[in-house]
Amino acid sequence: MQKEVRSANIKLDFNLLMGGTWVLEKRGKRTIHKFEKELGEGRFIIYNALDVPSVLDSKVLDYLMVKSQEQGWPKELLIGSLRQIAKDLSITPNNKQINRIKRAFEILVNTRISFEDCFLDTGVLEHFEGKIKVVNIGILSDYAFIPVKGRGNPLAVKVIFNDNFLALCKYSLGYKLIPYAPINGLRDTAYALYKWTWRWFNTEKGYGERWIGNGQSLVKWYKNELNSTGNYKYPSEVLRRIKSAIKQLNENPEVPFYLQLKEEEGNYKIEIYRKEQCTIKREIPFDKLPPILRKVVIKLIEKKKHIKEPYALARSMSWKELENLLKGIIIVPIPKDIWNFIVNDIIAKSQIEAEKKEFEETVLGFEEREDEVLVAIRGSKVRKKSLITILLDNFTPNWKNFIQSAEGFVKEAKVC
Repeated sequence: MQKEVRSANIKLDFNLLMGGTWVLEKRGKRTIHKFEKELGEGRFIIYNALDVPSVLDSKVLDYLMVKSQEQGWPKELLIGSLRQIAKDLSITPNNKQINRIKRAFEILVNTRISFEDCFLDTGVLEHFEGKIKVVNIGILSDYAFIPVKGRGNPLAVKVIFNDNFLALCKYSLGYKLIPYAPINGLRDTAYALYKWTWRWFNTEKGYGERWIGNGQSLVKWYKNELNSTGNYKYPSEVLRRIKSAIKQLNENPEVPFYLQLKEEEGNYKIEIYRKEQCTIKREIPFDKLPPILRKVVIKLIEKKKHIKEPYALARSMSWKELENLLKGIIIVPIPKDIWNFIVNDIIAKSQIEAEKKEFEETVLGFEEREDEVLVAIRGSKVRKKSLITILLDNFTPNWKNFIQSAEGFVKEAKVC
């Protein structure tokens, strides 16, 4: 698997994390069109005209989300061949498995998820037009398999995300960053428990705990919290599966926490501890940017009127998302006296509102240094007769020799 995929974190909105995108223990040819669970005071429902998603279908979705996140959450995503996807999912790329992955796309495009009286406002309700009581969204709108050159007539995959699902992923301010690396090696129950654990694991404290019940309440917890359709009569059957899943998670070196199942007076509790060898450090790329670029990022986000908390969104962005946002921005060092003259004596005193507006749209931020000012400028505005070009050509003619790209600054910050 490509290094950047294995090292990635999936950004999971709390609603998706709590609801889930899989159904456990769909055995044989059994078809299920609806899975329903309690969530808080309401209900969460997964619908599918063909069959509700299994863990494999959910793993394919995780893979698509990582790929989309790396590219800044585009609506349309083109990814490698089906064979490559199988390899990245740690699946043997034979004809049977390739056909199963094909079916995963068919299942995902037919899947809808519904939150009834349980949707959390994680900063994206505006995208759902105020439907706070019930939110019902799809996952993929369309997909296509496209022939590409190569041995064995490989097929590339193009997917188009549902607009509201994409908004939930991209703009959520309430989310967890979940390490992707362990996912493909986990069996079904361990996968479900891995996702569930992140709801309760406090990465700052390195600890979390949750009572999971006893007797029939334990069976109910298992079926509701891990999305199981299994028909279990006895708690001992559920305990066996939980203990097996915990063992697999604890033995996986890429899982950053350690689980303990404890019993107190017949009640069971899962305690979560950070593994000493897997200290979780949440990198926040935005915080590592130079001050001028932080100002530019916030200004660009603020221009999107639906963003209420630009700093929260900025601090959730990946390096790739920041590079995409800052694409086309240039940084120019300008002598401080010249810059002050341009701003205070020309622009501020100008009687032409159009000039002031053009200057404001062109200059996205600046940072004062000892004897110069770093100025962030939209590269697309630097044209032969544009205001900024005329001003800089007149007062500092060699300015073009010192242009740097904002993307270069991002790459430098990433290395540090």
